[in-house]
Amino acid sequence: MGLYIFGFKWKKKANDTLGHSAGDELICAASNCMKFAFASYGKIYRIGGDEFVVLIQESVSNIDSILQVFDTTIHDWHGKYSDSISISYGVVQSCEQSFDSVQEISKLADERMYKSKSEYYNISDNDRRRSHNE
Repeated sequence: MGLYIFGFKWKKKANDTLGHSAGDELICAASNCMKFAFASYGKIYRIGGDEFVVLIQESVSNIDSILQVFDTTIHDWHGKYSDSISISYGVVQSCEQSFDSVQEISKLADERMYKSKSEYYNISDNDRRRSHNE
C-alpha cells in the first residue's frame, strides 16, 4: 500500500486585490478541482487557510496521469472574480524512502510545494513576496 500526500497552496493576489469574495471563490475552486481529480482515489482535507492535503492510501500506478488531470482542470478553470488559479504542490510517495512518521512525509511534501512555488515565482517574475516599495 502506498500513501501519497499532496500539499497544495495557490499562488494568488486575488484576496488582497479583488476582495474576500475572490479569495473564497479560489478556495472553492481549488477544492472542486481536487475533488474532480483525486476524489475517487483518496480523501481531500483543507488544513489551513489556503492549504490542502490529499491522502491516497492505495498504491496508484498512474499518479502522473492523475496529476495531469488535476493540472488541466486548474488550467481550464475560470471564475466570476478571478480569471485563473495557480496551485503549487508537493508530491511524496511513502514508498520513496523509509519514513519514521507521517510528519516526515508531510514535511517533505511541504518542502517540495515551496520549491515548486519558488520556481513559479522565478519563471513568472510574479513574486508577491517582494516589497511593493522596490
